[in-house]
Amino acid sequence: MSTTRRAFLQSVALSVCALPSCSSSVLTARPIVRQPTGLLRIERVFFDVRQTHALAFAEAARQWGARTRAIWGDVDDRWYEELCRWWRTKRTPVAGMTDFRSLFLLQMMAADAGLRPVLRIHHGARDESAAHEAFGAHMYRALTEARLANGGGYWSRKTARLVLSLPECDALTMRLTSNLHEANLRPLDSKALVTWVIA
Repeated sequence: MSTTRRAFLQSVALSVCALPSCSSSVLTARPIVRQPTGLLRIERVFFDVRQTHALAFAEAARQWGARTRAIWGDVDDRWYEELCRWWRTKRTPVAGMTDFRSLFLLQMMAADAGLRPVLRIHHGARDESAAHEAFGAHMYRALTEARLANGGGYWSRKTARLVLSLPECDALTMRLTSNLHEANLRPLDSKALVTWVIA
């Protein structure tokens, strides 16, 4: 590098650093993570009609003003066409309480529309009691633990209220604090219920 070119580059660097926007405090500041601005607007709530807890979940969701849709354990061709058409035009969040097989099919369809799961709660239901394990953004996991810790026999209704009152979470926070990748590493009984949110 020639001396004149080096001198020129040094003078440019010094003049840029002299600008107020390049002060050392700004250069070392961490990126600002936006706080939630409102609730995640769930467009539709799916439920498996074969499961008692899922029926209670759907009833509570309806009482909270959600539009519900029944699933009989599978997503047939008619459903596939309807959902693909809907997600292509609206791309709005949906939630549900189903078995894992139904969730797997729905999340594959949602991926084609650019949507992904943002919350999964595995319910190890045994009669009226259940152990709950949440996966997703840290904010969503904390809310799940707080609201379902002592759910008793009403845990499915509390889960509906939880899902319909989730705050919005920006993509950066979701990416930095999510543990969704761990969800598929957990053993899950074929009859176990999963609550999920796709957005």
